[in-house]
Amino acid sequence: MLVDLTPYHAESERRAQVAKEHSFEFVPQWDEQWKEGTGIYQCNMGANFSHEEFEEFKDDNNIPFKQSYELFAPHYEKSQYGVADNVEQLKEYFKEEIEDQNRKYFIALTPVFQEPENKGRGGGWRWYKWGPYIGTLPRECEYLDDEDFGPDFEYIICFHIYEIL
Repeated sequence: MLVDLTPYHAESERRAQVAKEHSFEFVPQWDEQWKEGTGIYQCNMGANFSHEEFEEFKDDNNIPFKQSYELFAPHYEKSQYGVADNVEQLKEYFKEEIEDQNRKYFIALTPVFQEPENKGRGGGWRWYKWGPYIGTLPRECEYLDDEDFGPDFEYIICFHIYEIL
């Protein structure tokens, strides 16, 4: 089942102070504006999931490898991370884990926006570097910026599910 993490206020206060000293905005990752429902956290743009902001990880330098990459070991029928079009696809992809009442999980996601001004220049975000794509967009290019998904396209989502041990 997806569960919410416990905010580690001391770390969030420290980060807020650093942000203030350097004149940039900081919003804790546990703030409601970053959440996409129970147990689903949107990472700050262009950043990884800041696990240090949560009590469950305050004593760890990093999320343990077992929680980060061995959830579906040893067979790996499913990937713990990848790319989707939207949160609904994630919920369907991880339906079994979400419905499992005996284990606890959370999902970190990061929206990746297209930069149309970079079209045709090469470089930028590439599909194959972020795990399997579980979405339905008709991908034709190596770089996201070169794709033409129409005027309603906003972003794709990089995701990662973690088990709370």
